[in-house]
Amino acid sequence: MTVNKPLYISFLWHMHQPWYIWDEQGESAMPWVRLHSLKDYYDMPRIVEETGFPATFNYVPSLLKQIELLAEGNTTDPYWEAIIPEMDEMDEVRLNMVVSRLFEVNYERFIKTSPRYMDLNIRRGKSNDWRMFESKDIRDIQVHFLLAWMGESFREMPEVKKLIIKDENYSIQEKRFLIELAQQRLKQIIPYLKKLWDENKIELTFSPYFHPIIPLLCDVSLARKALPSTTLPNKQFIYPADAMRQIQMGKDYFNKTFGRNPQGIWPPEGSVADEIVPMFIEADTKYFFTDEDILKKSLELSYGQYRDLTPQKLYTPYSIFRGKQRLSVFFRDKKLSDKIGFEYYKWDVEEAVNDFINSLMRIRDALPHDDKDYIISIILDGENAWEYYEHNGKPFLTMLYTKLLEHPDIVPITFQEYLSNHTDFPPLDRLAPGSWINGDFTTWCGSPEKNRAWELLSEARSYFQMNSDAIEPELKQKIIHYISVAEGSDWFWWFGDTNYTPYIEYFDTLFRHQIRRIYELMDETPPRELEEPVHIIEHPAEPIRNPIQFMKPSLEGKATTYFEWSSAGFYRASGFRGTMHTAKPFIIQRLFFGFDIDNLYFRIDSKNPLIEFMKKGGNFSIEFMKPVRMELKIFYNSDTEKIQWDLLEINDEEKVIEDADIEVVCEQICEMRSPFAVLSAQQNDIIRLVLYVKENSFLEQRFPGGGQYIEITVPSPDFEDSMWYV
Repeated sequence: MTVNKPLYISFLWHMHQPWYIWDEQGESAMPWVRLHSLKDYYDMPRIVEETGFPATFNYVPSLLKQIELLAEGNTTDPYWEAIIPEMDEMDEVRLNMVVSRLFEVNYERFIKTSPRYMDLNIRRGKSNDWRMFESKDIRDIQVHFLLAWMGESFREMPEVKKLIIKDENYSIQEKRFLIELAQQRLKQIIPYLKKLWDENKIELTFSPYFHPIIPLLCDVSLARKALPSTTLPNKQFIYPADAMRQIQMGKDYFNKTFGRNPQGIWPPEGSVADEIVPMFIEADTKYFFTDEDILKKSLELSYGQYRDLTPQKLYTPYSIFRGKQRLSVFFRDKKLSDKIGFEYYKWDVEEAVNDFINSLMRIRDALPHDDKDYIISIILDGENAWEYYEHNGKPFLTMLYTKLLEHPDIVPITFQEYLSNHTDFPPLDRLAPGSWINGDFTTWCGSPEKNRAWELLSEARSYFQMNSDAIEPELKQKIIHYISVAEGSDWFWWFGDTNYTPYIEYFDTLFRHQIRRIYELMDETPPRELEEPVHIIEHPAEPIRNPIQFMKPSLEGKATTYFEWSSAGFYRASGFRGTMHTAKPFIIQRLFFGFDIDNLYFRIDSKNPLIEFMKKGGNFSIEFMKPVRMELKIFYNSDTEKIQWDLLEINDEEKVIEDADIEVVCEQICEMRSPFAVLSAQQNDIIRLVLYVKENSFLEQRFPGGGQYIEITVPSPDFEDSMWYV
């Protein structure tokens, strides 16, 4: 019996971002791969190399592929396009990006600590009006944003330190210097990881290519098996071949990029089930990881009764046998992993490190003094926590790694190294379905929005399945790309109420874009449902102003006098374009609305003449949801060379309403009139509507953005009297 034997500890840092690129390469909707490359993807393994600490890094293949595309210059994003040019080289859209987006940094660490950045932030206020800034202000915003996202390996450079201290009045040359540093870093990351892995200074594991929830791809009903109260989507999704393909694609990418096979796999979100174990074996992986909540459920499933999760049970790997094949599985210490991810940034560095080590010693004291070498698995996100830490977490990690290496009773080790010296693990007969979040799949399935996303995906996937035999191999691979991207976990993560992001419109639009492309590549019109956001906002959009009196504008298709629409209400375009052209202006800039006692009036404003847009295949569609379902389609008839409209009543089928007394005129702007009676709207009824902008059948813009809608109350004869103020 061994007394005071050492305690093994192993870290897995999981690096992941969703696929932000609209297609296989080209424009990216979001900047986070580039920005975390500057801050985390190089610096995290660099701290390991500097301290000599053995650690395992899990880089999702689709993340590495995006880094590769960025390094080659084969993708860009609207943020980067707002950083490179000077003020006099930018249009209004890019200037708006600078003022509205280039303050998206940690406020406490990077804005509050800089007098200049703080002043610029105060000056922009809530209006985000670029007209309040001069050229030097715009450049200072750009530079401060870059500096805030640079990791410590940059910030320790004398040239960069000098710029941080300078704080204001940056030159064009200084900005270009930082841009060049950023470009160089993108090219360094993958070769650096390969070098460290080849030198056995780190261990690399992988995940399925686009980070899908593997059990749910095999059978979405496993969500109910993990939690019986889960509401399942109305359409089944059962594609184990897709799950296997994602795993194999991930492994193939590692082989091609690093020239060797990773032995371990991190199932996205620690999501596992018995059904996926044969897939890991088929991919020739040797070990995988999940959460301690899954161990609790698996022990009960294996032994037929509840068993307490003692330290002895948690801090040992298990063997899972399928035939003659064996897999090892490590179970994550939830409390200690989450302390690093969510708690320690609030602490003094030394106190946090000491607390962590003291926790390890308490665990060691609670373990039996037997012949086993127990191991604590620390597994967590490797990128998102550090902006909350002082100096991007480097002081904390450096001290933690150093003290763990120096401690006489702790042995830091990689999972691979531990397995090379230990093989005798207790068997685990069954692996319960679930993830590292609550031990179930409710983060990705079960709510109305998440289920609707699964249903949209299922319809597209089954349509492809039915028609795949007739599709050429090269085209089939392109379609599979979009299917695989849409199977990623992040879309489902953000839908519903379980998680919040201010970028929900981006994720929503990206998800529906992938599915829309599946149909388009098969020369099929995408279902109408893909025009509507998956994300639901249960309230109408707020107008910039409301109507204040009755009006009767002349309909000429051009702005005449200010007073003609001065009593109308209006909405301004906001949110996210429905296409990949995120750096281009909205087609509809403003929508005015007003009325007299009998008629509803609309005016659509654009930056460019709307008649030109319509002649090129553009059209408008106003969908009325209340008081009855109707659709007003407005388009240019090239045969008659005139604007034409159709009004459809939508019940079980669409029916054209003949001789409706509607007027539409489109030239520079588009103006229209519809009697309330045509819309079946009476006094005090609510008219609910959404405006769609399409070009050649492709949805370009939804107005208002997101899942919101416009509501207009039909006025009563005393409307004007009620609007008087004292």
